[in-house]
Amino acid sequence: MAIVEGGKLVEFNIQMAAREITVGNIYKGIVQKEEKGLQAAFIDYGASKNGFLPFRDIAAGFFGANGKLTVGQEIVVQVLREQTEIKGALLTTYISLPGRYLVLLPNKPSTGISRKIENEEERKKLAKIMSQIRIQEGMGFIVRTAGMNRKQHELLRDYLNTFRLYKEIERQAQNLAPPALLHQESDFGICSLRDYLTPDVESIFIDDPETFRKVRDYCKIVSPKMASRIKAHKEKSPLFNLYDLEEQIGAIYRERVVLPSGGSIIINTTEAMITIDVNSGKASSQQDVEATAFKNNCQAAEEIARQLRLRDLGGLLAIDFIDMENKENIAEVEKAFRNALSLDKARIQMTKISKFGIMEVSRQKKQPTIQEISYVPCPYCHGRGVRPSLEYTAVGAFHKIQSQAVKGIYSSLVITLPQEVAQYLLNNKRGEIFSLEKDHHMAIRIIGSSDMEWDSLKIETIGMPRHASETENTVPRLPAKKTSSERQGQQPNSGFSTPEHSVAEATDMATPTTATDDFERIYDSIMESGEVRLVELTKIFGK
Repeated sequence: MAIVEGGKLVEFNIQMAAREITVGNIYKGIVQKEEKGLQAAFIDYGASKNGFLPFRDIAAGFFGANGKLTVGQEIVVQVLREQTEIKGALLTTYISLPGRYLVLLPNKPSTGISRKIENEEERKKLAKIMSQIRIQEGMGFIVRTAGMNRKQHELLRDYLNTFRLYKEIERQAQNLAPPALLHQESDFGICSLRDYLTPDVESIFIDDPETFRKVRDYCKIVSPKMASRIKAHKEKSPLFNLYDLEEQIGAIYRERVVLPSGGSIIINTTEAMITIDVNSGKASSQQDVEATAFKNNCQAAEEIARQLRLRDLGGLLAIDFIDMENKENIAEVEKAFRNALSLDKARIQMTKISKFGIMEVSRQKKQPTIQEISYVPCPYCHGRGVRPSLEYTAVGAFHKIQSQAVKGIYSSLVITLPQEVAQYLLNNKRGEIFSLEKDHHMAIRIIGSSDMEWDSLKIETIGMPRHASETENTVPRLPAKKTSSERQGQQPNSGFSTPEHSVAEATDMATPTTATDDFERIYDSIMESGEVRLVELTKIFGK
C-alpha cells in the first residue's frame, strides 16, 4: 500500500502472505504465571511463545478478591505488538475496536477526540454529537480523524456496527475453550481503507480484483460517496511502475538518504534503539557553518519524519543533529520536526535537542518494520553487515588446527576450509604447519571448499595407534608399501579419501620418499613389525 502526494511517496506498507500479522487480534488465553519482579503475567493465547501482559494493562475485573491473577485463569486479551524471535507478543485486556469513524473501548469508560483534530470548534461539535449518542454503560470511545465533519447518523451507525462486533466477540469468548482466536483484524486492503481514507483522497487504485471487490463493498457500507474514487488498475504495466514508485520504494531499504542540500541522514537499527545521524556532506564546504548546519537540520527534520512513516520505525530513536550554537535555530529545528510528525498516525513523544545535539524520540511500534518484513539476516555475517578479514579468519583457523595437533593423540588431521582461507594457510602458514607435523609426528591435510560459509571450519581426525603413544621414541604406523608407479607421482593413501576440490596435496611426514636399498630394507621391516626406533634411523641416515 502506497500513499502518494504530488508524485512523492509519503507512506508505504506491505504485508507478506507467509507472515501472519496478529496485531489487533483478540484471543481467549490462559494465565500461565505471574512475575512480580516484571510486574506482568505470561499468557498462553495459542502462539509459539507466551504473551507478555503488564499489570497496568489488566482491567480491574480480571483480578480476584486478593488483587491477583490465578494460574489457569481464563482471560481475554488483544495483541498490541507482534512477537519476535526473542520476545513474546505484548498484550492488553483493554480491548479497542476501530470502526470507520470511531474506536470503541468496551471496558474503558473514557471518551476522547483524536489529537489530530486540532480545530477547537470541530472538537466541540463532535463532543456535542457524541453526548447525544447513548453509549453502553462501562464503555468508551475515541472519535478518529476520519470522523471530522461527519454527521450524527454516520457516527451513530459506526458505533452500532462496532458494538455488534464486540457482542459477537463476547459470545465467542463464552463458548470457546482457551486458547482460542475470538476476532481477527480485517484484511490488509480493508484496514488500509479504514485507516487512510479521508475526504482529501482523490483516487484509490487497486491492481488485485479480489481486493478491489472487498474494498469497494466495504466503502459502499461505511462511506458510499467515496466508493466512486476506488478504481481497478487493469493495465499490463505494474501499478507502482506506472507511477514511478519502484525507485522511491527501493530507497526505503538503504541506510543513507540524501538531502536536497547535499547532506544526508544515516539510519542504523540496533537491538536497543534506532540511531539516526545527520551529516552535512557536500554542504560542509559552505563558509557560514551555522547557516549550513541549520539548513541541513531543517531538511533532515522533515525527511526523518517521512522515513519514520515509510519504514514504520518504532521504539526508541536517538537523532544526532548537526551541532548548532544559535538557540533560535535549535528551536526552529524542533518546531519543524514537530510539525512534520503531525502527519504521523502513530503515537510519538519527543524531547528537546540536548547540548550534545541529540534528540530522543519514542514512536509507537505495532508491527515489524518494513526491513524486518522484507529481509532476513545474512547467514554469513548474521546481520552484522561485516565479516572477518581473510588474514584474521586464517589465523583463527590455524590456532584451532594447532590446538588439535598438540593433543598428541592423532596421526592425521583433515581440515576443510573455505577456498580462500585454505589457500592462505598453504601459501602463508606452510612452515608453521610443517613444524606441527614434525613436532607431533602427524600428517596435516588442508582442503578448500567453495561451498563452505566464511569463517567456518571442519576438522576430521584419525587416531594414533595405541603403541605409538606408549613411548616417545616411536613414529606413527606407516601406510602400506607403495608400488613404483605410486612413488612416481600418486598421492599416498593416508587412511582417508581426498575430495576432488582439494586445493593442495598435504605434506605427509610419515611417507618414505627415497628408494635406496637401505631405506627399502627398513621400510620392509616396518611393514612387518609395525614400528621402528628413531635410533635405528639415526645410525643409517645420521642426525
